[in-house]
Order: sequence, then structure tokens, then C-alpha cells
Amino acid sequence: MISELNKIWSLLFPKKPQVIRLNPERASRGCVVISYITWPFVEGVDSPKMRGHTNAYEVTEMAQAFLDLGFRVEVCDYDDESYRPPEDCKVAIDIHRNLERWQLPDGCKKILHASGSHWLFMNHAELSRLIGVRERHGIALRPQRQVMPSRGVEIADEVLVLGNEFTRGTFLFPGKPVTRVPISSAYQFAWPEGRDFEKAKKKFLWVGSIGMVHKGLDLALDAFAGMPELELTVCGRPEKEADFFSLYEKHLKNTPNIKLHGWLDMASPVFVEIARTHAAVIYPSSAEGGAGSVIHCMHAGMLPICTTEASIDLGDFGVHVESASVVSVQKACRAVAEMSSSEVERRARRAYEHVRREHTREKFQENYRKFAAKITETF
Repeated sequence: MISELNKIWSLLFPKKPQVIRLNPERASRGCVVISYITWPFVEGVDSPKMRGHTNAYEVTEMAQAFLDLGFRVEVCDYDDESYRPPEDCKVAIDIHRNLERWQLPDGCKKILHASGSHWLFMNHAELSRLIGVRERHGIALRPQRQVMPSRGVEIADEVLVLGNEFTRGTFLFPGKPVTRVPISSAYQFAWPEGRDFEKAKKKFLWVGSIGMVHKGLDLALDAFAGMPELELTVCGRPEKEADFFSLYEKHLKNTPNIKLHGWLDMASPVFVEIARTHAAVIYPSSAEGGAGSVIHCMHAGMLPICTTEASIDLGDFGVHVESASVVSVQKACRAVAEMSSSEVERRARRAYEHVRREHTREKFQENYRKFAAKITETF
């Protein structure tokens, strides 16, 4: 949800739309249009602007996949309402609302690139969590992650999702083909040798961006306030959501076993040190398209503790948060703390091996190129 200040700023200083146009080395088979983000083509995929997010690399790899197949590629920003696809557009890829706006030529293949859950599920999920806060604390917080309705999945010929089968399931209702290409990771780390798992299994990390209730920080804070024997480190900017921070300031600043670290560069030595001293990441989110922050923590050697809606494959290593309740979060975290040190280490290593096998830039490239080849084989 855009703040009033951001709305005023955007009116005073409107962003000038840019379109990235890329040409293949051989004769073009037509044009592929991607409505996503354009800045990575200008600033680079590892720009500090979005350090740690996966979409910068992913959009550039999407473009390269089609270039290598012999297509011209045009990339516009998802919120650019002035862009019009060319007449020879063979494939139109959009992350949200442009498919219903564009006039596309006959035979053009329309792809919804779903970076999150379906908008209706996502909006309902956040509102349900806010009702939970109201019931526990007697206050109604403002939603932060509501998105505009879209008919993208109804209009699309196919859907691609970055999340797991949970996220995929939110798009199945129209009966369209839905392909999973697992989310990548911006960084990889060496296994944290010498970690004291007897201590680390009692320390938990929550890390997330906008939408504290949407991403389950409220549940984590309420849970750890009732578990003084365990520690929670919070990496994020809850102070940017004034009503949330007002409600949870005591938890964040005056609760001995809860530490507010603030914003964290997940490529920094500080993050590596947190990973070395914490065994698990707790993320009871309400809706994700494959929680990138959790994948990142798994690459640093932490085991995931997640709700189903976080869209993380837990395999034989993660711990499931059974429901969106304080009790369920406490149960899951205590289960980890009560495991033997060797079992926690085994699970953390299995999580580490899993993401290094399934969630890397190289694996995303491999999977996306298969998808791109499949959808363009008739052109």
C-alpha cells in the first residue's frame, strides 16, 4: 500500500517510463514483451538498490532466454500505462494487470508471470491476519500489501509461478496450465563451520520487508513474548508502519529475549554472523510466491520454520507452523529448541543442500529456458 507521502511525491515528480529494447544476434523470429521491471538492465542485477531480491536477476535472465531463441525483446515496467506492444508480438509476459489492457495480435501467447499468490487470496489473507491482531489486541491496523484486482489469470494462456504447489494452487481455478519455475537466490554462502548448535537452536531469526502482519511478524513477536527461554532477532523496518510499531514497540524495544536489529544487508558480514549464531528462520507469512528471505537464510545454513502459505518446500528438514496462531508458532519453535543438537544440524544441512540444488541462479536459468523453449516452439 503506497503511503500518502509517496503518492504526493509521485504526482510532483512522475517517473519517466523507459523501455528496454534488445535484439538477437540473428534474424528475429518476432518480439517478446516482458512487463516487469526495467532498472536491472540499466543499473545491473547486483545493484545495492535491490540487494538480496531475486527479481533483478530473474527478469534479465528471462530476456536473455528469449534473445538466445532468436526473438527481439522489449521490457517495460509493470506500471507503465503508456507502453504498447508491437504488431509482431509473439509472446506477452506480464506480472499483474497489463494483459487485460494491451491490444495483442492474433496468435500472441499470453503468459502471467506470477511473482506472488493470486491477488484475491493475497488480499484476503492479509485482511484475515489483521482481524487476528484485532482479536488479540483490540486494535485495527491498516493493511500494507493489498493489490489491485486483475483478470490476468483469466486472460492468460498459461501461468508461471515462482512459489511451490501452494502458490500454484491459488491460480488453478480457471483451468489454465500452471508451470512452476522455483525462485532463485541472490546470494550463496559457505556452510557456517563451527556453529554451536546447542546455543543456536534457541535463537531464531525473522527477516522481511513491507507488510509486518502480512509476513507474520506480529505472530512471532506475540509468540516470543511468551517464550523467555528462546531468543528472536528481528531484521526489518517495522518502524515504517507507524500503527504496527506503536502496538509492538514494547515487544521490539523492551522485551529481553527480542532484539530489533533493523534493516539488514543480506550480503553483509553482519548477516553471515547472525546465520552463524542462529539455527532457524521463523516466517509465519500469510501469502508468498516463494519467500525469498527464507530461501536466502537457508543458503546461509538455517532451517526454515514456516506456514504453508510461505510457499517454502519444507521436505524432511523444515518445521511446519500449523496455523496462523501464536500457539502454533510457539509449538514449532519449541520443537526445534527441544531437538538434539545433532538433529538440528542435520536439518540445517539438509535445508542448505536443498536450496543449493533447487534455488540458484543457474537452476532458474535452466528451468526458465525450458519454459521459454516450450512456449515458443510453434513460432
